[in-house]
Amino acid sequence: MKKILLVADTILPISSPPLKNSAVLVVNGKIRGIGVTTKMKKENKGVQLLELGRGILMPGFINAHTHLELGWVQRKIKSFSGFTSWLRQIISAKRGGISNEEIQDSVRDGIRALIRSGVTTVGEVSSYGGIDAPILKEYGIRTVLFKEVLDSRQAAADFDNFERTEIFEERLFPHAPYSCTPELLEKSLISHKKSLTPLGIHLAESPDEIEFVRRKSNGFEREIFPLIDKKSVMRVEADTPFLYLKGLGFFDSTKITTVHMVHVNSDEVKEIKENDVGVVLCPRSNMFLQVGIPPVGEYSELQRVGLGTDSLSSNYNLDFFEEVRALHMLTSNAIGRESAFKTVYTATLGGAKALFLENKIGSIEEGKDADLIFLNSQTGSGIDPYLSVICSTCDNLEFLMVRGKTIFENKSAKVLSGGYAEMRLS
Repeated sequence: MKKILLVADTILPISSPPLKNSAVLVVNGKIRGIGVTTKMKKENKGVQLLELGRGILMPGFINAHTHLELGWVQRKIKSFSGFTSWLRQIISAKRGGISNEEIQDSVRDGIRALIRSGVTTVGEVSSYGGIDAPILKEYGIRTVLFKEVLDSRQAAADFDNFERTEIFEERLFPHAPYSCTPELLEKSLISHKKSLTPLGIHLAESPDEIEFVRRKSNGFEREIFPLIDKKSVMRVEADTPFLYLKGLGFFDSTKITTVHMVHVNSDEVKEIKENDVGVVLCPRSNMFLQVGIPPVGEYSELQRVGLGTDSLSSNYNLDFFEEVRALHMLTSNAIGRESAFKTVYTATLGGAKALFLENKIGSIEEGKDADLIFLNSQTGSGIDPYLSVICSTCDNLEFLMVRGKTIFENKSAKVLSGGYAEMRLS
Protein backbone atom coordinates (compact mmCIF):
# COMPACT_ATOMS: atom_id res chain seq x y z
CA MET A 1 0.00 0.00 0.00
CA LYS A 2 1.51 3.32 -1.11
CA LYS A 3 0.77 6.28 1.17
CA ILE A 4 1.95 9.86 0.97
CA LEU A 5 1.04 12.92 3.03
CA LEU A 6 1.16 16.22 1.12
CA VAL A 7 1.56 19.29 3.31
CA ALA A 8 1.01 22.82 2.00
CA ASP A 9 0.57 26.38 3.18
CA THR A 10 -2.64 26.71 1.12
CA ILE A 11 -4.97 24.06 -0.30
CA LEU A 12 -7.64 24.87 -2.87
CA PRO A 13 -10.18 22.03 -2.86
CA ILE A 14 -12.30 24.01 -5.42
CA SER A 15 -15.47 22.29 -4.22
CA SER A 16 -15.10 23.96 -0.80
CA PRO A 17 -13.34 27.05 0.64
CA PRO A 18 -9.53 27.33 0.73
CA LEU A 19 -7.65 25.70 3.60
CA LYS A 20 -4.57 27.04 5.39
CA ASN A 21 -1.75 24.94 6.86
CA SER A 22 -3.37 21.68 5.87
CA ALA A 23 -2.48 18.29 4.42
CA VAL A 24 -3.86 15.72 2.00
CA LEU A 25 -3.41 11.99 2.51
CA VAL A 26 -3.07 9.95 -0.68
CA VAL A 27 -3.41 6.17 -0.50
CA ASN A 28 -2.91 4.04 -3.60
CA GLY A 29 -3.63 6.97 -5.88
CA LYS A 30 -6.77 8.19 -4.12
CA ILE A 31 -7.44 10.99 -1.67
CA ARG A 32 -8.21 9.42 1.69
CA GLY A 33 -7.99 12.36 4.06
CA ILE A 34 -7.85 16.17 4.26
CA GLY A 35 -7.23 18.15 7.41
CA VAL A 36 -5.09 20.41 9.58
CA THR A 37 -1.42 19.57 9.22
CA THR A 38 -0.67 18.90 12.90
CA LYS A 39 -3.58 16.48 13.20
CA MET A 40 -2.85 14.73 9.91
CA LYS A 41 0.80 14.21 10.82
CA LYS A 42 -0.15 12.81 14.21
CA GLU A 43 -2.65 10.38 12.67
CA ASN A 44 -0.28 9.28 9.90
CA LYS A 45 3.10 8.73 11.57
CA GLY A 46 5.56 6.87 9.40
CA VAL A 47 3.77 7.79 6.17
CA GLN A 48 5.90 9.20 3.35
CA LEU A 49 5.87 12.96 3.84
CA LEU A 50 6.12 15.68 1.20
CA GLU A 51 6.50 19.15 2.74
CA LEU A 52 5.54 21.49 -0.09
CA GLY A 53 5.81 24.69 1.92
CA ARG A 54 4.53 28.09 0.90
CA GLY A 55 2.25 27.91 -2.10
CA ILE A 56 -0.91 26.28 -3.38
CA LEU A 57 -1.86 22.60 -3.57
CA MET A 58 -4.83 22.18 -5.89
CA PRO A 59 -6.45 19.86 -8.44
CA GLY A 60 -4.54 19.60 -11.68
CA PHE A 61 -5.71 21.63 -14.66
CA ILE A 62 -7.97 19.95 -17.20
CA ASN A 63 -7.28 20.86 -20.82
CA ALA A 64 -10.63 19.58 -22.04
CA HIS A 65 -10.02 20.07 -25.76
CA THR A 66 -6.94 19.92 -27.95
CA HIS A 67 -5.48 18.23 -31.05
CA LEU A 68 -1.90 17.36 -30.11
CA GLU A 69 -1.38 15.60 -33.43
CA LEU A 70 -1.64 18.92 -35.27
CA GLY A 71 1.33 20.64 -33.64
CA TRP A 72 3.32 20.40 -36.88
CA VAL A 73 0.65 22.45 -38.72
CA GLN A 74 1.66 25.64 -36.88
CA ARG A 75 4.70 26.18 -39.09
CA LYS A 76 2.50 25.87 -42.20
CA ILE A 77 -0.03 28.57 -41.31
CA LYS A 78 0.08 31.93 -43.09
CA SER A 79 -2.11 35.00 -42.66
CA PHE A 80 -5.79 34.36 -43.22
CA SER A 81 -9.14 36.09 -43.03
CA GLY A 82 -11.73 34.12 -41.11
CA PHE A 83 -12.49 30.50 -40.33
CA THR A 84 -12.89 29.03 -43.81
CA SER A 85 -9.74 30.79 -45.02
CA TRP A 86 -7.86 29.12 -42.15
CA LEU A 87 -9.55 25.77 -42.84
CA ARG A 88 -8.37 25.82 -46.45
CA GLN A 89 -4.80 26.06 -45.18
CA ILE A 90 -5.31 23.12 -42.82
CA ILE A 91 -6.61 20.97 -45.67
CA SER A 92 -3.71 22.03 -47.89
CA ALA A 93 -1.17 21.24 -45.14
CA LYS A 94 -2.60 17.77 -44.59
CA ARG A 95 -2.64 17.06 -48.32
CA GLY A 96 1.01 18.05 -48.49
CA GLY A 97 1.81 14.94 -46.49
CA ILE A 98 3.27 14.35 -43.06
CA SER A 99 5.21 11.41 -41.64
CA ASN A 100 4.11 9.40 -38.63
CA GLU A 101 7.33 10.45 -36.90
CA GLU A 102 6.47 14.15 -37.25
CA ILE A 103 2.98 13.54 -35.89
CA GLN A 104 4.38 11.57 -32.97
CA ASP A 105 6.91 14.32 -32.26
CA SER A 106 4.05 16.84 -32.20
CA VAL A 107 2.19 14.71 -29.66
CA ARG A 108 5.26 14.33 -27.43
CA ASP A 109 6.05 18.04 -27.56
CA GLY A 110 2.43 18.85 -26.81
CA ILE A 111 2.22 16.52 -23.82
CA ARG A 112 5.38 18.02 -22.35
CA ALA A 113 3.97 21.53 -22.78
CA LEU A 114 0.73 20.53 -21.08
CA ILE A 115 2.41 18.84 -18.13
CA ARG A 116 4.79 21.77 -17.63
CA SER A 117 1.78 24.08 -17.40
CA GLY A 118 -0.02 22.04 -14.78
CA VAL A 119 -2.34 19.89 -16.90
CA THR A 120 -3.16 16.48 -15.45
CA THR A 121 -6.06 15.62 -17.82
CA VAL A 122 -6.32 16.16 -21.56
CA GLY A 123 -9.31 15.83 -23.89
CA GLU A 124 -7.43 14.82 -27.04
CA VAL A 125 -9.09 14.58 -30.44
CA SER A 126 -7.46 11.70 -32.29
CA SER A 127 -7.45 12.06 -36.08
CA TYR A 128 -4.78 9.62 -37.29
CA GLY A 129 -6.13 6.25 -36.21
CA GLY A 130 -4.87 6.34 -32.63
CA ILE A 131 -1.22 7.11 -33.32
CA ASP A 132 -1.29 9.43 -30.28
CA ALA A 133 -2.68 6.87 -27.82
CA PRO A 134 0.54 4.95 -26.95
CA ILE A 135 2.42 8.20 -26.37
CA LEU A 136 -0.25 9.58 -24.05
CA LYS A 137 -0.15 6.35 -22.08
CA GLU A 138 3.65 6.48 -21.93
CA TYR A 139 3.64 9.87 -20.23
CA GLY A 140 0.97 8.94 -17.71
CA ILE A 141 -1.27 11.94 -18.27
CA ARG A 142 -4.99 11.24 -17.77
CA THR A 143 -6.59 11.12 -21.19
CA VAL A 144 -10.00 11.23 -22.76
CA LEU A 145 -9.19 10.18 -26.32
CA PHE A 146 -11.92 11.42 -28.65
CA LYS A 147 -11.91 9.29 -31.81
CA GLU A 148 -12.71 11.77 -34.58
CA VAL A 149 -15.36 10.80 -37.14
CA LEU A 150 -16.02 12.62 -40.42
CA ASP A 151 -17.87 11.79 -43.62
CA SER A 152 -14.58 11.21 -45.43
CA ARG A 153 -13.37 8.66 -42.83
CA GLN A 154 -16.64 7.04 -41.80
CA ALA A 155 -15.70 3.64 -43.20
CA ALA A 156 -12.67 3.39 -40.90
CA ALA A 157 -14.53 4.49 -37.75
CA ASP A 158 -15.21 2.08 -34.89
CA PHE A 159 -18.59 2.83 -33.33
CA ASP A 160 -18.65 -0.17 -31.01
CA ASN A 161 -15.37 -0.56 -29.13
CA PHE A 162 -14.02 1.90 -26.55
CA GLU A 163 -10.94 1.22 -24.43
CA ARG A 164 -11.13 2.26 -20.80
CA THR A 165 -8.58 2.09 -17.98
CA GLU A 166 -8.13 4.01 -14.73
CA ILE A 167 -6.63 7.05 -16.52
CA PHE A 168 -7.36 6.45 -20.22
CA GLU A 169 -10.68 6.21 -22.02
CA GLU A 170 -11.89 6.45 -25.59
CA ARG A 171 -14.97 8.28 -26.78
CA LEU A 172 -16.51 9.12 -30.15
CA PHE A 173 -16.14 12.59 -31.64
CA PRO A 174 -18.25 13.39 -34.71
CA HIS A 175 -16.30 16.39 -35.93
CA ALA A 176 -19.00 19.04 -36.56
CA PRO A 177 -22.43 19.55 -38.15
CA TYR A 178 -20.87 20.68 -41.44
CA SER A 179 -18.44 17.74 -41.71
CA CYS A 180 -20.86 14.97 -40.73
CA THR A 181 -24.07 14.08 -42.55
CA PRO A 182 -27.23 13.83 -40.46
CA GLU A 183 -26.99 10.06 -40.95
CA LEU A 184 -23.46 9.98 -39.53
CA LEU A 185 -24.49 12.15 -36.60
CA GLU A 186 -27.42 9.80 -35.95
CA LYS A 187 -25.10 6.79 -36.11
CA SER A 188 -22.80 8.44 -33.57
CA LEU A 189 -25.74 9.15 -31.29
CA ILE A 190 -26.93 5.54 -31.50
CA SER A 191 -23.41 4.39 -30.57
CA HIS A 192 -23.42 6.77 -27.62
CA LYS A 193 -26.72 5.49 -26.27
CA LYS A 194 -25.69 1.87 -26.80
CA SER A 195 -22.27 2.13 -25.15
CA LEU A 196 -23.24 4.74 -22.53
CA THR A 197 -19.94 6.42 -23.41
CA PRO A 198 -20.06 10.25 -23.46
CA LEU A 199 -19.80 11.95 -26.85
CA GLY A 200 -17.94 15.06 -28.05
CA ILE A 201 -18.46 17.47 -30.96
CA HIS A 202 -17.34 20.90 -32.23
CA LEU A 203 -20.41 23.14 -32.20
CA ALA A 204 -21.41 26.76 -32.84
CA GLU A 205 -17.83 27.78 -33.59
CA SER A 206 -18.19 30.12 -36.57
CA PRO A 207 -20.74 32.38 -38.32
CA ASP A 208 -20.50 30.10 -41.38
CA GLU A 209 -21.80 27.22 -39.27
CA ILE A 210 -24.94 29.22 -38.54
CA GLU A 211 -25.49 29.86 -42.22
CA PHE A 212 -24.88 26.16 -42.93
CA VAL A 213 -27.64 24.93 -40.60
CA ARG A 214 -29.95 27.66 -41.95
CA ARG A 215 -29.28 26.25 -45.43
CA LYS A 216 -28.09 29.62 -46.65
CA SER A 217 -24.95 30.50 -48.59
CA ASN A 218 -21.94 29.60 -46.44
CA GLY A 219 -18.20 29.22 -46.67
CA PHE A 220 -18.23 25.47 -46.17
CA GLU A 221 -20.35 24.64 -49.19
CA ARG A 222 -18.97 27.52 -51.24
CA GLU A 223 -15.25 27.06 -50.56
CA ILE A 224 -14.46 23.90 -48.58
CA PHE A 225 -16.73 21.26 -50.11
CA PRO A 226 -15.40 21.78 -53.68
CA LEU A 227 -11.86 21.60 -52.33
CA ILE A 228 -12.43 18.11 -50.88
CA ASP A 229 -14.86 16.86 -53.56
CA LYS A 230 -17.73 16.77 -51.09
CA LYS A 231 -21.32 17.24 -52.17
CA SER A 232 -23.87 19.28 -50.25
CA VAL A 233 -25.97 17.14 -47.95
CA MET A 234 -29.69 17.13 -47.32
CA ARG A 235 -30.43 18.41 -43.84
CA VAL A 236 -33.24 19.85 -41.79
CA GLU A 237 -33.13 23.62 -41.53
CA ALA A 238 -32.48 25.12 -38.08
CA ASP A 239 -31.93 28.64 -36.77
CA THR A 240 -28.74 27.77 -34.86
CA PRO A 241 -26.20 24.91 -34.60
CA PHE A 242 -27.49 24.10 -31.11
CA LEU A 243 -31.05 23.76 -32.37
CA TYR A 244 -29.80 21.69 -35.31
CA LEU A 245 -28.34 19.07 -32.99
CA LYS A 246 -31.32 19.32 -30.67
CA GLY A 247 -33.54 18.43 -33.60
CA LEU A 248 -31.45 15.28 -34.12
CA GLY A 249 -31.96 14.26 -30.49
CA PHE A 250 -28.46 15.07 -29.26
CA PHE A 251 -29.57 16.55 -25.95
CA ASP A 252 -32.23 14.01 -25.02
CA SER A 253 -30.97 12.19 -21.88
CA THR A 254 -27.40 12.17 -23.18
CA LYS A 255 -23.88 13.03 -22.04
CA ILE A 256 -22.54 15.37 -24.71
CA THR A 257 -19.42 17.54 -24.55
CA THR A 258 -19.81 20.49 -26.93
CA VAL A 259 -16.65 22.41 -27.87
CA HIS A 260 -16.35 26.16 -28.60
CA MET A 261 -20.03 27.21 -28.30
CA VAL A 262 -19.28 30.77 -29.37
CA HIS A 263 -22.52 31.50 -31.19
CA VAL A 264 -25.08 30.60 -28.55
CA ASN A 265 -27.98 32.76 -27.35
CA SER A 266 -29.45 33.25 -23.87
CA ASP A 267 -32.33 30.82 -24.38
CA GLU A 268 -29.90 28.15 -25.50
CA VAL A 269 -27.72 28.67 -22.43
CA LYS A 270 -30.81 27.92 -20.33
CA GLU A 271 -31.39 24.75 -22.33
CA ILE A 272 -27.76 23.76 -21.92
CA LYS A 273 -28.24 23.96 -18.16
CA GLU A 274 -31.57 22.13 -18.20
CA ASN A 275 -30.20 19.33 -20.40
CA ASP A 276 -26.93 19.01 -18.46
CA VAL A 277 -24.79 19.57 -21.56
CA GLY A 278 -21.02 19.87 -21.21
CA VAL A 279 -19.37 22.97 -22.71
CA VAL A 280 -15.66 23.52 -23.40
CA LEU A 281 -14.46 27.04 -24.14
CA CYS A 282 -11.32 27.76 -26.20
CA PRO A 283 -11.07 31.58 -25.99
CA ARG A 284 -7.62 32.06 -27.49
CA SER A 285 -8.41 29.79 -30.43
CA ASN A 286 -11.68 31.65 -31.06
CA MET A 287 -9.88 34.98 -31.16
CA PHE A 288 -7.06 33.54 -33.27
CA LEU A 289 -9.58 32.27 -35.83
CA GLN A 290 -11.61 35.51 -35.74
CA VAL A 291 -14.88 33.72 -34.98
CA GLY A 292 -15.95 35.74 -31.95
CA ILE A 293 -16.04 35.49 -28.17
CA PRO A 294 -18.29 33.05 -26.27
CA PRO A 295 -20.86 34.47 -23.81
CA VAL A 296 -18.66 33.81 -20.77
CA GLY A 297 -20.84 35.87 -18.45
CA GLU A 298 -23.83 33.60 -19.04
CA TYR A 299 -21.69 30.47 -19.03
CA SER A 300 -20.34 31.43 -15.60
CA GLU A 301 -23.73 30.44 -14.19
CA LEU A 302 -23.30 26.85 -15.43
CA GLN A 303 -21.50 23.95 -13.77
CA ARG A 304 -20.41 21.85 -16.75
CA VAL A 305 -18.12 24.42 -18.36
CA GLY A 306 -14.45 23.66 -18.99
CA LEU A 307 -11.45 25.14 -20.78
CA GLY A 308 -9.26 23.99 -23.67
CA THR A 309 -6.33 25.31 -25.66
CA ASP A 310 -7.41 23.69 -28.94
CA SER A 311 -4.39 22.92 -31.15
CA LEU A 312 -1.25 24.72 -32.27
CA SER A 313 -2.93 25.17 -35.63
CA SER A 314 -5.19 27.77 -33.99
CA ASN A 315 -3.23 28.97 -30.97
CA TYR A 316 0.17 30.43 -30.16
CA ASN A 317 1.13 27.72 -27.68
CA LEU A 318 -0.31 25.05 -25.38
CA ASP A 319 0.56 26.91 -22.17
CA PHE A 320 -2.51 26.36 -20.02
CA PHE A 321 -1.61 29.21 -17.67
CA GLU A 322 -1.97 31.58 -20.62
CA GLU A 323 -5.35 30.06 -21.51
CA VAL A 324 -6.47 30.56 -17.92
CA ARG A 325 -5.44 34.21 -18.02
CA ALA A 326 -7.22 34.77 -21.33
CA LEU A 327 -10.42 33.35 -19.88
CA HIS A 328 -10.01 35.45 -16.74
CA MET A 329 -9.76 38.65 -18.75
CA LEU A 330 -13.02 37.84 -20.51
CA THR A 331 -14.75 36.66 -17.35
CA SER A 332 -13.52 39.60 -15.30
CA ASN A 333 -14.95 41.98 -17.84
CA ALA A 334 -18.26 40.08 -17.81
CA ILE A 335 -18.90 39.33 -14.12
CA GLY A 336 -16.29 41.20 -12.10
CA ARG A 337 -15.80 40.14 -8.49
CA GLU A 338 -16.28 36.38 -8.79
CA SER A 339 -14.19 36.08 -11.94
CA ALA A 340 -11.03 34.67 -10.32
CA PHE A 341 -12.83 31.79 -8.65
CA LYS A 342 -15.00 31.10 -11.71
CA THR A 343 -11.92 30.98 -13.92
CA VAL A 344 -10.03 28.52 -11.70
CA TYR A 345 -13.22 26.48 -11.31
CA THR A 346 -13.57 26.27 -15.10
CA ALA A 347 -9.95 25.13 -15.43
CA THR A 348 -10.46 22.32 -12.88
CA LEU A 349 -13.81 21.06 -11.60
CA GLY A 350 -15.74 22.69 -14.43
CA GLY A 351 -13.55 20.85 -16.93
CA ALA A 352 -14.11 17.57 -15.10
CA LYS A 353 -17.85 18.14 -15.27
CA ALA A 354 -17.71 19.16 -18.95
CA LEU A 355 -16.07 15.77 -19.60
CA PHE A 356 -18.41 13.98 -17.18
CA LEU A 357 -15.49 12.94 -14.96
CA GLU A 358 -16.41 14.85 -11.80
CA ASN A 359 -16.81 11.62 -9.83
CA LYS A 360 -13.06 11.03 -10.30
CA ILE A 361 -11.24 14.36 -10.61
CA GLY A 362 -11.49 18.15 -10.58
CA SER A 363 -11.50 18.81 -6.83
CA ILE A 364 -9.74 17.71 -3.66
CA GLU A 365 -12.29 15.48 -1.97
CA GLU A 366 -12.07 12.15 -0.20
CA GLY A 367 -12.57 9.28 -2.61
CA LYS A 368 -11.42 11.13 -5.70
CA ASP A 369 -8.24 10.31 -7.60
CA ALA A 370 -5.16 12.26 -6.56
CA ASP A 371 -4.61 14.36 -9.69
CA LEU A 372 -2.83 17.25 -8.03
CA ILE A 373 -0.42 20.11 -8.68
CA PHE A 374 1.53 22.43 -6.41
CA LEU A 375 2.30 26.04 -7.31
CA ASN A 376 4.96 27.89 -5.34
CA SER A 377 3.07 31.19 -5.70
CA GLN A 378 3.60 33.33 -2.63
CA THR A 379 0.11 33.75 -1.19
CA GLY A 380 0.52 36.27 1.60
CA SER A 381 -2.23 37.06 4.08
CA GLY A 382 -5.23 38.76 2.50
CA ILE A 383 -4.33 37.87 -1.09
CA ASP A 384 -6.90 35.97 -3.15
CA PRO A 385 -5.43 32.47 -3.76
CA TYR A 386 -7.54 32.05 -6.92
CA LEU A 387 -6.03 35.21 -8.36
CA SER A 388 -2.63 33.89 -7.33
CA VAL A 389 -3.25 30.80 -9.47
CA ILE A 390 -4.20 33.00 -12.41
CA CYS A 391 -1.00 35.03 -11.99
CA SER A 392 1.16 31.88 -11.90
CA THR A 393 3.33 30.63 -14.76
CA CYS A 394 5.09 27.41 -15.65
CA ASP A 395 7.97 28.55 -13.44
CA ASN A 396 5.70 28.25 -10.40
CA LEU A 397 4.87 24.59 -10.98
CA GLU A 398 6.73 22.47 -8.43
CA PHE A 399 5.18 19.08 -8.94
CA LEU A 400 2.32 17.27 -10.66
CA MET A 401 0.77 13.88 -9.98
CA VAL A 402 -1.84 11.79 -11.76
CA ARG A 403 -3.68 9.24 -9.65
CA GLY A 404 -0.97 9.50 -7.02
CA LYS A 405 1.92 8.99 -9.43
CA THR A 406 4.26 11.96 -9.73
CA ILE A 407 5.08 12.61 -13.38
CA PHE A 408 6.67 16.02 -12.95
CA GLU A 409 8.83 17.32 -10.12
CA ASN A 410 10.86 20.51 -10.00
CA LYS A 411 14.22 20.35 -8.27
CA SER A 412 13.04 22.65 -5.49
CA ALA A 413 10.24 20.24 -4.48
CA LYS A 414 11.72 18.19 -1.67
CA VAL A 415 10.71 14.58 -1.08
CA LEU A 416 11.48 14.00 2.57
CA SER A 417 11.35 10.21 2.61
CA GLY A 418 11.77 7.99 -0.41
CA GLY A 419 12.02 8.93 -4.06
CA TYR A 420 8.45 9.27 -5.27
CA ALA A 421 8.90 11.05 -8.61
CA GLU A 422 8.72 8.68 -11.58
CA MET A 423 9.68 11.11 -14.35
CA ARG A 424 11.25 14.53 -14.76
CA LEU A 425 10.51 16.79 -17.72
CA SER A 426 13.47 19.10 -17.89
